[in-house]
Amino acid sequence: MNTKQQLPIGISTLSEIINSHFLYIDKTEVIHRLITTNRRCFLSRPRRFGKSMLISTIKEIFLGNQGLFKNLWIGQEGRHAWVKHPVIHIDFSELDSATPESLKEGLCLALESIAHDYNTTLNAARSPDAKLSLLARHIASITPAKLAILIDEYDAPLLKHIDNPELAQTMRDVLSSFYATIKALDPYIHFTFVTGVTKFAKTSLFSGANNLNDISLETQFSSLCGYTEDEIHENLSTYIQEHAASKGTTPSTIIEEMRTWYNGYQFSYERTKKIYNPYSVLLYLHKHQLANYWFASGTPTFLIKLIQENLYDFAHIDHSYADSNMLETFEANSIPLTTLLYQTGYLTIEKYSQEDRLYTLTYPNEEVRQSLNHSLIKSTLAIKTSTQVTANSLRNALKTENIPAFQSALQSLFAHIPHQLHVEREAFYHALLQMICYILGADIASEVSVSTGRIDMIIHTQSTVYIFELKLNQSADIALSQIKERRYYEKYLTSTKKILLVGLNFEYETKHITAEWEAVHSKNLL
Repeated sequence: MNTKQQLPIGISTLSEIINSHFLYIDKTEVIHRLITTNRRCFLSRPRRFGKSMLISTIKEIFLGNQGLFKNLWIGQEGRHAWVKHPVIHIDFSELDSATPESLKEGLCLALESIAHDYNTTLNAARSPDAKLSLLARHIASITPAKLAILIDEYDAPLLKHIDNPELAQTMRDVLSSFYATIKALDPYIHFTFVTGVTKFAKTSLFSGANNLNDISLETQFSSLCGYTEDEIHENLSTYIQEHAASKGTTPSTIIEEMRTWYNGYQFSYERTKKIYNPYSVLLYLHKHQLANYWFASGTPTFLIKLIQENLYDFAHIDHSYADSNMLETFEANSIPLTTLLYQTGYLTIEKYSQEDRLYTLTYPNEEVRQSLNHSLIKSTLAIKTSTQVTANSLRNALKTENIPAFQSALQSLFAHIPHQLHVEREAFYHALLQMICYILGADIASEVSVSTGRIDMIIHTQSTVYIFELKLNQSADIALSQIKERRYYEKYLTSTKKILLVGLNFEYETKHITAEWEAVHSKNLL
C-alpha cells in the first residue's frame, strides 16, 4: 500500500484511525487467529509498542463494528463470523494509582462508566470486585452473548511503585483480588485478554484452573505488536522514499538505517523475523531524523534505581543468559535485573539453545544500546557533568591515536563517580569502559576469543585497530605484556589498518588509571 496517509503518531484508537483516514498497518489476520484459538490469554510487550492499539482493535471486532474493517483482512467476506459481544475494557495506565485507595476508586469509576453504557448502575456494590461481579451478571441477564473482558497495562499500578516494595505489595493485593473476581466470572466470559509489560507472580492471573495462557513467546503471535520488515515495505515505502529524497540518498539506505536503529526485537524462542519498534519508526519517518524516540519517551525511573542497586551486574547485561523461568514471572520485591531489562524492552532474545534451554539476550538495536549505556553512565553512576563532552574527547583521541588524551579523558570521567559506587572488580571497570565506547558509537567487541586466549576489548576506527587489555590493581605494563606474549594481534595482521596495543590498569584505592601502548605493524611481528 503506497498511498500516503497521515501517520498515526500518538493515536491508539482504531475508530479514530479508520474514520480520520490515518495509516493503519493491518494486524487483523493474526488478531483473528488469536481470538478464534484462545479464550483466556496474556501478552507481554514493552511500553509504546502498540498494546493499546491491539486492545482497541479487538474491542471493535467483539462489538461487531464491521464497517471499520471493510478494507482490512478480517473484513473480507467469509473470514469472520461477526457475532456482537458485550465488552468490559479497562486501561490501568489511565487510573490513578498513587495509593491503593485511589486505585480502588478509579476502578469503581471505570466500572460505573461501563455500566452506564449498559443502562444500569452499580450503586448496590461498594468495592471494585463487587461492582465487576454485579456488572457481569447484569450484562448476562440482558444479552445471550458472553462477555469479552479486555485489560490493558494490568501492571501499571505495580510498576509505578516497584521501587517501594511495601506499597507495591499492597497494590498487588488490590489487583490480585480484582483478577480473582474475573476468574470467578468465567461462566459469563467468552474471551479474556490481558496486556502488560511484566509478568508478576501472585496476581491471580497466572495460577488456578482457569489461568491465562501466556502467548508472549509464541511464534504465531510474535508480530501482534510492532512492525515486521514485510509490513515496513508494504505500508511505509512512500514515506521512506520521501525521506530518502529529502536527505539526498536512496530508500535502501534509509531502510538500513531504520533496521540498525529501530529493528531487532525477537518475541519468540524460535528464530523469526525481527520486529521494529513502531513508536520510533513512525517518529523517524515523520521528523526525518535519527533520534532515541522510544527511549526518550519515558525510561522508567524505577529501572535506573534498580540498576543502581545491582551495580555489580553491569558486566553481564549484554549477551546475558536466562532460562524460561527468568524471562517470565517474578516477585514484586525480588526482581532479577536481566528479567526486568528483557520484559521492559531493553534486552531482547538473541538466540535460544534447545540443548541447554537457555536464552542469550542482547540489546535489540542502536537506539537502546547507546541510550541505555549513556543513561547508566550518567544517572546510575551519579555523574552530574555532561558525558557528551567527555565522549567527544574520547572519540577524538581514538581518531587521532592519542592514547595519553584517551587516558586523560577516561580519568576525568571516572573522577566524577562517587567513591561508594566503585566496585573492586576488573569486570566492573571493563563494563564501564564498554558502555562509554557504546556512547561513542564505536565499533567495539568485548571478550574476543582467539587461539591464545581472550582479548578484553577490540575497537575499530577507520584507520586503526585498538587491542585493549584491562587490569585491576596491577600495572599497565603487565596488561601490555600480556597482549604481546599471547600474540593477540595475530588475528589482525592481514588488516591494512594500523594496530595499536593498549594496556590499561585501574587502581581501586587511588582511582587512578595508567596506560601503556605500542604501535605494531605486520613486518615487525612476523
